[in-house]
Amino acid sequence: SLHSTVNNRQVDWTQLDHVIDAAIAALPQLAGIKDAAPDATFRIRGQKLAREPHRYSGRTAMRANISVHEPRQPQDKDTMFAFSMEGNNQPSAPRSQIPFAWAPGWNSPQAWNKFQDEVGGKLRHGDPGVRLFEASANGLEYFTAVPASFQAEEGKWRIAPYYHLFGSDELSQRAPVFESRMPEPYIKLNPADAAKLGVNAGAMLSFSVEGQTLRLPLVISEGLTAGQVGLPMGMPGIAPVLTGSRIDSLQEAKA
Repeated sequence: SLHSTVNNRQVDWTQLDHVIDAAIAALPQLAGIKDAAPDATFRIRGQKLAREPHRYSGRTAMRANISVHEPRQPQDKDTMFAFSMEGNNQPSAPRSQIPFAWAPGWNSPQAWNKFQDEVGGKLRHGDPGVRLFEASANGLEYFTAVPASFQAEEGKWRIAPYYHLFGSDELSQRAPVFESRMPEPYIKLNPADAAKLGVNAGAMLSFSVEGQTLRLPLVISEGLTAGQVGLPMGMPGIAPVLTGSRIDSLQEAKA
């Protein structure tokens, strides 16, 4: 709508279908996305497809402590689905878009057989989605161009990534319970490189990478090749994009 206002013309994109049509016009090779799912006008006997099973009828009680008046459900004008229990959910209906499996007298996981041509078989009306690209007859040559092995350079180091279960993810590190289990940031060096620099484990090292200067305690590791440094990726101040970057001016930090 902002684009239409700037160009002083009527809004012409009001549904997801319009966006899909525009994408196909710009990229004809994606024409198949039109067949990935029915458009917003799809109905079965005049009904949209229900997103919610009848068992969701207790949703009114979810806010009963706030108000007994249930807010209006979101209105979906972009798809064939409705944010409601009201709508079509017949297992025999001609559709492959199934928001949930339910059939009378069956537990939900066991109800899938009502939607299949046979128990454990394919969906009666085909699997949802569409295949956009077929496999190339030539295939991809994964094993012909093998990169050269790593070669250390005097006075330069390349960053090797270390990932930790707690701390390497930018969201989990914000949780106090995960934060208490995060290791302290560090820099790892091969014993030979540490000997050349004249430093021992625990010494503070400073270095510059991608325009920033870091100061970290040293951990010595036999798992690194000479010329590599290990950094805990994702830790505060150590972005994952630093993987493979080169480090200059690695030295013991001044007190």
